[in-house]
Amino acid sequence: MAGKIYALSDLHGHYEILLAMLRKIRFDDSDTLYILGDCNDRGEKAMEIYQFIRQHSDNIFLLKGNHELMMRDFLMKENWEEPCGRLWKSNGGVRTLEQMEAFLRKDCISDRDFHDKRKEFRTWMVEYVNSLPSFLELNVGGQPLVLIHAGINPEASLYEQDEEICAWVREWFYLSPAIKEKTIIFGHTPLCYINSNHQFDVWFDPVYHDKIGIDGGIGPFENGQLNCICLNDLSVTVVKKEEICRKHRGDA
Repeated sequence: MAGKIYALSDLHGHYEILLAMLRKIRFDDSDTLYILGDCNDRGEKAMEIYQFIRQHSDNIFLLKGNHELMMRDFLMKENWEEPCGRLWKSNGGVRTLEQMEAFLRKDCISDRDFHDKRKEFRTWMVEYVNSLPSFLELNVGGQPLVLIHAGINPEASLYEQDEEICAWVREWFYLSPAIKEKTIIFGHTPLCYINSNHQFDVWFDPVYHDKIGIDGGIGPFENGQLNCICLNDLSVTVVKKEEICRKHRGDA
């Protein structure tokens, strides 16, 4: 029997919240998960998330987000004074780079080993981000869906989209009609900025009925939540960030 198909987005280094969500939805090998980008920056365990995705490549799939693009562009130059370096630094890049180096040192004995492994890993990471899709089309139960990190240029067709637009666009996309007879599921913009009540709950476009926003804001907001949507029936499961952080701090 085929499993369920899920989507979530914008983990931003919060590995424990991801694991809590997978436990809550009882995710197993028969299920499929799509992560709509932004696994790095802000949280403490970005590298663990990427490793977890690689270890489950048969049924967990990542799309590229703007934070993956910033990381890739920096790793190609390795200079904080470059425009790409300043951009990534202002968006949490220093923390991710520190995590990357700490992650690699776990298996290194000498400085030479670390230097070689770091160079190899950074090259791999650039190639990995380049290999990730900017969007995916699915048909789930007869419903045509598009999964994407940020959204599209509403004035262009799906296969005319630019990588940067797919990863960075905001109001131009979600305040406009999108693609006829398709529903776009997207992350990137924390839902407190879209919902009229400023909450982090999943947003179903009330005007055009062609978009679903799922970014619960666990990257920048302490009161954010991870939203996971089941694409089979559009049901939503929520894990509150503050509850998981409290458990890991050992609070009562």
